[in-house]
Amino acid sequence: MKVFLHRHQHVAIIFLTIFLTLVLAGCLGGQSPPTNFYMLSPLSPSPAGKSAASAEARIHIGLETVVIAEYLNRNEIVLNLDNTIYQFAEFNQWAEPLDANLTRVLEENLTNLLQDDLVEVFMASESSIPLDYRLEVDVLRLDGNLGDQVRLLVQWALLETEEDDLILMRRSKYQTSVSDETVKELVLEKSRVVENLSRDMAAAIKKALADTSKQ
Repeated sequence: MKVFLHRHQHVAIIFLTIFLTLVLAGCLGGQSPPTNFYMLSPLSPSPAGKSAASAEARIHIGLETVVIAEYLNRNEIVLNLDNTIYQFAEFNQWAEPLDANLTRVLEENLTNLLQDDLVEVFMASESSIPLDYRLEVDVLRLDGNLGDQVRLLVQWALLETEEDDLILMRRSKYQTSVSDETVKELVLEKSRVVENLSRDMAAAIKKALADTSKQ
């Protein structure tokens, strides 16, 4: 009987030790930090210019959903530590899928930049208006590290809708410095490189359409 009681006491002590260990671990570890959510932001809209052109007289461009590299296709913001080692920021995530965010920001930026040139840009998946041209964008790289650099590498093309003729193709590369070691500043710099891309795309599209109209 004494041996039986001794064994029960021993088992009770083991369970009590495990319980206290778990309680202490919870107290010391505390709660997990809150998850922050981020989005890329478009450039500030400029006042619309005056134009008497009808909707039929305008050029309509449909922006296809931006295709992003697979390593970016996740909720967590990707940190590029040294071009070999990458980390996924568990508590810093995109508020929506990055491809959708990029598509909308590009559409807003291009609409703003081309509005005075009789050009309207729509998201192709949501437009019921017949399109004159189609714009395809592949993001091969969009990453960076805190307090370091943000890099964007994009391949994009403008195609005529009816015949699917290639009008323009470009491969664009951008790099900018991140001023501090916060994720917020990292995301702001990503918005800035997307703005730079948008301005270059708008300028190239204007020239390509002007050249096409002369032919």
